[in-house]
Order: sequence, then structure tokens, then C-alpha cells
Amino acid sequence: MSDFATAEPTSTRFIHVQAQADHLESLARGKPVTALAELVWNALDADADRIRIGITDNDLGSPVAVEIADNGSGISLSDAERAFGNLGGSWKREQRLTQRAHKKMHGRDGKGRFKAFALGHRVEWDTVFLGENDEAQHYVIKGSSDRLQDFEIGSPSPPPNGRGRGTRVRITGIQESLSVLSRDGSAPRQLAEVFALYLRNYPATDIIYRGERLDPKAVQKAHETYVLPAFVTENGVSVSGELDIVEWTFSKKERRICMCDSDGFVLHEIEAGIRPGSEFNFTAYLRSDYVSKLQQQNVLSLEELEPGLRRLVEDARASLRSHFRRRKAESASELVKQWKQEGVYPFAGDATGPLEAARREVFDICALSIHQYLDSFREGPVKDRQFTLRMLKTALDENPESLKRILSEVLELPKERQNELADLLQYTTLSSIIEASKLVADRLHFLAGLQELLFREETKRDLRERSQLHRMLDNETWIFGEEYLLTSSDENLNTVLHKHLSTLRPELSRKKSKQKAVLRDDGTQAVIDLMLAREIPAYAQTQREFLVVELKRPSQKIDLDVQRQILGYAMAVASDERFDTQNTRWTFLAVSNEMTPDARRTISQDGKPYGFFHHEKNIRVGLATWGEVLNASRARLELFRTKLDYTATKDQGVALLHRKYAQYLPESLAPPESDR
Repeated sequence: MSDFATAEPTSTRFIHVQAQADHLESLARGKPVTALAELVWNALDADADRIRIGITDNDLGSPVAVEIADNGSGISLSDAERAFGNLGGSWKREQRLTQRAHKKMHGRDGKGRFKAFALGHRVEWDTVFLGENDEAQHYVIKGSSDRLQDFEIGSPSPPPNGRGRGTRVRITGIQESLSVLSRDGSAPRQLAEVFALYLRNYPATDIIYRGERLDPKAVQKAHETYVLPAFVTENGVSVSGELDIVEWTFSKKERRICMCDSDGFVLHEIEAGIRPGSEFNFTAYLRSDYVSKLQQQNVLSLEELEPGLRRLVEDARASLRSHFRRRKAESASELVKQWKQEGVYPFAGDATGPLEAARREVFDICALSIHQYLDSFREGPVKDRQFTLRMLKTALDENPESLKRILSEVLELPKERQNELADLLQYTTLSSIIEASKLVADRLHFLAGLQELLFREETKRDLRERSQLHRMLDNETWIFGEEYLLTSSDENLNTVLHKHLSTLRPELSRKKSKQKAVLRDDGTQAVIDLMLAREIPAYAQTQREFLVVELKRPSQKIDLDVQRQILGYAMAVASDERFDTQNTRWTFLAVSNEMTPDARRTISQDGKPYGFFHHEKNIRVGLATWGEVLNASRARLELFRTKLDYTATKDQGVALLHRKYAQYLPESLAPPESDR
């Protein structure tokens, strides 16, 4: 121990660490600022509220010595023997709060002291603590990087005059790669990043670096906190967490998610995994008790192997994307004002609800990117800007997925910028949200328009079932149940419906001419006459389920004759030899505007589902009014309608019918005044 020649042999003793030398060497390596932060955490765990980090430079401005001095409780002899003689099993595992101020403690693994050797070859812990009878005692602990398994502990003696409690860690034999600690190095910013949440929780704590107090707020541009969705893991563990996003005023290459316990102590770091744009410099702090549990189990770094951790990280990244989407939209606010003044902004007035706000947010983000990267857009004629922005809006309204092609192929946005936009809008993307919300809005519009078509006197009289109503419903089968949205036509079914149609339409059997097939717009065969039929795909290939709807004209009431006809037709079709009666299920419905009292009584029987007068294992036959069908469809959409805070008007419904099905509408259903 030639490095400690000044120590008296009779007044010192050595502690040997029970661990392999190569393992200790791995602990003694690491980034300089990380090592410095570990020593600061040790001081904070010792109840220090004032920590001074001093750096001694040589004539060339390079660091040659580092000292971390604190006013904490010091290191007692018993603590030193336990802390420096054992690796792991830190006393801090049992004591989670500091003794005096009852602050949450950071360390727990007993490895922090070895991080000091990542800064220099020789380390001294010069400490003063209160011994028996509250008498101050002073001694020094020494260590060297060439003998990591041995620490020298001096004998206690009264402290020098004016020396108070606390510990001074002095590091010499500095590594050559400590430019980060030089006067113009980035250490202050990195330390502010590490201790941002701690200093927010304990604002009376002072951490002083080279004479300047660390103040994370001074280098913060913004700080937002988001509550992450709670969930339960496969093992029944309840997981909740919060995400703090701190944006910095300084530039930083690394964008990280710091995995923290619920109090914000950083236990692990991972890549942020998103690209919000070069203008945003941030650190995200994921706080959760679940992170602490995984740290104690030594699996915190195994994100891919821990489904619960993977989901927690995915939720954090989704919140990051949402945050920066909003920040991007805010950045575009001044431009939006300019575009409104020029008359080129394609939206009028304020957003009327969440759906409209989301549409505008995506639009503003894309428009901002175009403005930042395309000189021709910024400096070109107003008319060109108006065309570009309207093209973007149309793509967003009609086909959100086409935005990527427009940005890349039409506007030639740089690949890097496309990647940033794609990253912000991936997974549960706003474009997908808009698409789903638009689907709900369109369905509400369709229901409003269909109601007007079916119940307005003049349209009810003029509406033709086969060539008009059937054609529209052929594309809106969800109206009879969400499971009927994903369907496919069946050639055998069409043939069988043809075969037995005379049961339902006796007058057809008297016709000598051969019945012609009904064709779809694309030329494929559809269901004959007034029948709407679909096959529902099942998980097992042998299972098939069919829905057959008899559409009566609005002016024809459903009576007992209709009931008998649909029952006879159902029995004949379901019993046809082409279908496996054991693995095929049938639902037959006759639908019109009204139903006679006698017919209604048949669909309200004990032991049978309401609406069905015949019900057995593989077949059910029922009657329904359009009012019941429309109300059931609205009920299924009510939750989404409430969340969207959206109400479809009659005019909006009629406008949608004219937009999608103008060729199938009677002339008596005129478009709304605004669409003419």
C-alpha cells in the first residue's frame, strides 16, 4: 500500500471485500458523470442537504482532482465495516428513509463506492460522525484501483477545529478522459438531468458544482406529467405509473427514458424510442413501483422478456408521442394565424369537438413540417399554399394513409422528416383514431339519413326495395349487427335462395320467364329480389352462419301472412340438401316500417328471444320494424357518440346518402340546401 505511506501502521486496519477482482473492476468502470452522480446520491442518503462538487484543474484546464463534500451524518465505524467489507446487501435495503429528514433513499445495492474509481485511481473518504455520547469522531477510508478488494480504515480521533459532520470524498490520479468535467464540459447539464425530479421533490437541497448551484428549472423549457393507463400483468400484478417529460433548453444527443421508482430515483435507462424532431431535447422519467420490484429481482434490463415491463414502456412511448404531437401543433399556432390571414387555412372557425381537434392537430403537424422544409411552399404564391393545404386536408378526410405518399412523392419531404412524422403518428395513430371516429360519424349520418328516407311520406311512397334500398344496405350490413360487417357472398346460398323463392313469392311461380340473376355493381351475383344474405366467417372452417333479410317496402305492414311466408321460406332454405344442418346456423328477418298487433304478439313469447317467433338449435326466424333496427344500431354506437360529443343531424344524414348512394335515391329525397 505504497499510496498510503503517511498512515501509521498501528492506527490503521484493512478490510477485505469478499468478491472476485474482475467483478469489482467491472463496477469501477463507467461514465464519469454517472460515477459523480453515485457519490452525490451517497451524500443525499446520508441526510446531506448541501453538497459541494469541486474540481481542481491543471494549467491546461484539465481536471486533476475531484472532491465531493457534504454536510450529512458521516460514516460511522460500524457502517464502514459493513459498507466497505461487503458487496451487496446494503443496509439501505432495510432502511428506506434517511434518519434525520426522512427523505427517500436512493442506494440499496452497496455498489456505489466502487463507481468512484471510474473517476480516478485513488479515493479517500474523509468523514466526521457522532459517536457515543454524541462526540464527534474523525477518520479516513482509503482505496486504490489496483487493489479494489482492500480498503484501509484509519482509527477515529477528534475532528480538526471547525470541521463539522459530513464526508469529503477526494479523488486523485484522474483518468485522462474527464473532459466532461472541465469548465466548458457538459457535466452540469447532465447532473441537472439526473437530479431534476429529486430537486423538485426536495427544493431545499443544494448541489453545487464548480461554485454554481444546480438548478434544473433554469435549463428546463417545459415539464409535463402524464398518468399512464393502469393494467394487471399475466401474473396478477397491478401496474400503474406516471411519466414526467422534461424538455431542456440545451441540445442533447441522447433521448432517454429513465426508469425510476415512484419517487423519481433513476434505476435504469433505455432509449426513448421516438423521434420528435431535432427541435426537442428532452428526458422522460417513468415512475412506478413496478420498476422498483423488477429492480429488486434484477430483471429491470430485460424489457423484451418481461411482458409487464414491455407494456409499461410502450405506454410511456405512446404518451411521449402524444405529448410531442401536441407540442408540434402548438408550434404551428403562429403559422396557422398567418395562414388564416392569407385565407389559405382550410378549416373554418374553432374545432367543434375531440374529433375535429384531432384532425386539425395532425393537419397542423404535417403542414408545419412542409413549411419548415420546403422553400417553395414558404416563398411561393399564396395560391400554391392554398392548394397544398387543401390537398393535405382532403387526404386527411378521405384517406389518412395517403398522407405518407403525398409527403414523400408529391411534396418530396426529406426522408428524415418523414421518419419523424411517421414515428409521432405510429401505433395508435391519430390518423387511425380519426379514421375510426369518421367511421362512427358516418354511421350516425347514415342512420339519420335512412330514417328520413324510410319515414318521410313522399320518399316512403317512392322508395323501391330491390333497386334502391337493397343496394344501399348491401354496403351497410353492420346495421343488423356488428358481426355482419365482415362477410362474404356464397354461390350455393344464392342458388338455394333462387330455388325456394317461390315459397316466399308465390306469384313468381306463375311467371314463365326464367328469373334473371341480380348483379352487383362489379358484375358479381347478388341475392335475388329483396333478399339480403351474407355468410359470416367463423373460427372453425366447418361452421357457417347466414343472415337472410326480407326487405318489405315501407308502405307494406308485416302481418301474419308475411310471418307464415318467411317461416315457410326459412324452413325450406335451411333444410336444403346443400347445407350441413349440424354446422350451419340461420337467421331470417322480415323488416318493414310497421307491424300489425297480431304479428307483434308472435315475437314476444316466453322462452324465446324478443323479436323471434321461431327459435331452435340452428335456425331462428323473426320480425322487426325499421324503428327497432335503427334504435338498436344507435344503441351500439351510443358510447362512441358520447365520447365524441357528436350528434348527427337530419341534413347531414341526407347529405351522406347523396354523397354515397345518389344513384339509388328517389327524386323526392332532395339534397340539403347547403349541398345543392
